[in-house]
Amino acid sequence: MAIYQDVKKELTYRIHEGVYKAGEKIPSERDLSLAFKVSRMTIRQALSELVVEGALYKSMGRGTFVSSPSLYQENLKSFTQTLIGQGMMPSTKVIEVATISQMKKISQWLNVDQMSPYYKVKRLRLGDGVPIALETIYIPKKYAEELPKHDLTHSLYKILEQEYGYDLTHITCDIEANISSRIIMEAMGLNKQTALLKITGITYAQNDLKLFYEESYYRSELYKYHVDILNRP
Repeated sequence: MAIYQDVKKELTYRIHEGVYKAGEKIPSERDLSLAFKVSRMTIRQALSELVVEGALYKSMGRGTFVSSPSLYQENLKSFTQTLIGQGMMPSTKVIEVATISQMKKISQWLNVDQMSPYYKVKRLRLGDGVPIALETIYIPKKYAEELPKHDLTHSLYKILEQEYGYDLTHITCDIEANISSRIIMEAMGLNKQTALLKITGITYAQNDLKLFYEESYYRSELYKYHVDILNRP
């Protein structure tokens, strides 16, 4: 067995036994190199495999951390509700809020006039301070006038329900495998290309209103979707 595999095995044991806890920063490559009495290259190889396997993740400029158990979503809940339900602290960083127009494809999907103005809201979603998802939402301005005046670090679902009176009923979405682009890497603080779940879809409100379109990228090692597929004769 290669030396780095011995190191990897011991690190895996420490993670499973809670020596290194979820969300906790592990010792630096230098400190691990001294502790295991091996080269930093050996440590780096062991850490790289654990990152690929999802046991660890790297945060640019901060170090290497133990991954939290994958978040699991199986019904219509906001990101905030999902994290709280699994004992994590949600937070949001608003990256962009803009008013745009002439969104031809999105207008067709939402059944609104092509020239209708939209609010574009781009946010980074975090759990226990760890970037998990990058989401961009497009909502017709007429459905949520003065939306930017609200605190968009809070749950958008809650804002739409409490401030605008919507009853969010269901989502239709597509889920596909994706690899992080440089823009997404920078926004999410990733220092290497990472496997992502790209989720695009439409959220509906009462009376089958197509309320907004969303395009989100979730870190696949930290987030899972559960889907039941029914057999319809």
